[in-house]
Amino acid sequence: MKKAVVLGMILLALGTLAYADASIGFGWGRTTFTVASGQSGTGASTDILTGWGIPDFPPAPRENLDIAYSGDHTAFHFTAFLDGTALSWTNIYGTLKLMPDMFSVMIGQFNGDGFDAFRKTSPHPLRDENNGNVGRFNGYGIILDIAPKDSGFEAAVMIKTGDPSAIPTNFADPLNLIFGSPATGSPATISDTFTNTNVGLSYTVPNAVKVAVGSTTAQVYHASRNVFGRVEVLMVPSLTLWADVKYAGFDIQPTAQSIIDAELAAAYDMKPLTIVFAGKFGMSDATGTSVTTWSVYPEVYYNLGAITLGLYAKVNGDSVANSGIGYGVEPYFLLNDFNTRISFMYTGSTATGVLSTWRIPIIINWGF
Repeated sequence: MKKAVVLGMILLALGTLAYADASIGFGWGRTTFTVASGQSGTGASTDILTGWGIPDFPPAPRENLDIAYSGDHTAFHFTAFLDGTALSWTNIYGTLKLMPDMFSVMIGQFNGDGFDAFRKTSPHPLRDENNGNVGRFNGYGIILDIAPKDSGFEAAVMIKTGDPSAIPTNFADPLNLIFGSPATGSPATISDTFTNTNVGLSYTVPNAVKVAVGSTTAQVYHASRNVFGRVEVLMVPSLTLWADVKYAGFDIQPTAQSIIDAELAAAYDMKPLTIVFAGKFGMSDATGTSVTTWSVYPEVYYNLGAITLGLYAKVNGDSVANSGIGYGVEPYFLLNDFNTRISFMYTGSTATGVLSTWRIPIIINWGF
């Protein structure tokens, strides 16, 4: 009898999975091992170093485990990172598909690549320059997402909460609910929760343009808010082209600030040659003095089948006196079948006294 019950349970589970999408994955992701690195310039160390990171991302080997399940009405997603010896759960959330292909509710913890419907990164194959993660929904909370299938429209709101493992504090002072308290715990008052709400809207005209707007806060509870807008051009085949801008600082107390950041990103795939570009511009009076910053990130790579040859560069500067111009160059080759990139990186600055650095990293992104 027991065997019949067990067999029935197995058949029921298999029958359920037949109408669902379940997956598990493991990755040795974006791990950098530096074969050799050093410095040049007055006062530079003469030692040649070898080891993990130094100082590319991440600073230590990172393994990640992804577990996902999606059925007709429910789904869940777990992502765990092991950075060195520290284990952390980055994404743990469940999804209720209350109206399949139209309306979903997600509950849990969202970080990393948890909910990025309104976020965009540059088309660089490895560096993926982003405008301060503008548009990302992250932290703890509930996401209500409306995205009717084939409509081109999506709208979402994230009602953020504090860290459920932290102890709530400072809820007695009503000023904390207006200007943002150091409270990070959960539960929190309704007013406190809604000061941390994220919203986003996007609409796509097929083969023409996509527009996104929204307002988000950073992962930290009671972080400053930004408003953003983005336009993405879709009408040219093989061309990636978008620009976005965000404004932040108006809710920083006791003195409001003006912080503007913009990014332009583009790529043209001519198969086998691809040209990529990202440019950033920023303005801020957060220091009491207006400061402008700029940076550009050109890259070109050629796919030869088994390997890809490429050249990545960066140049950046600001309006601060005597700060100089920073620069970097990285020729590389990529083993396509193994997703392993070997390069030579050199960075420096025209400013007096700034050391130049060089390194030979092996950048690994294995997984299944």
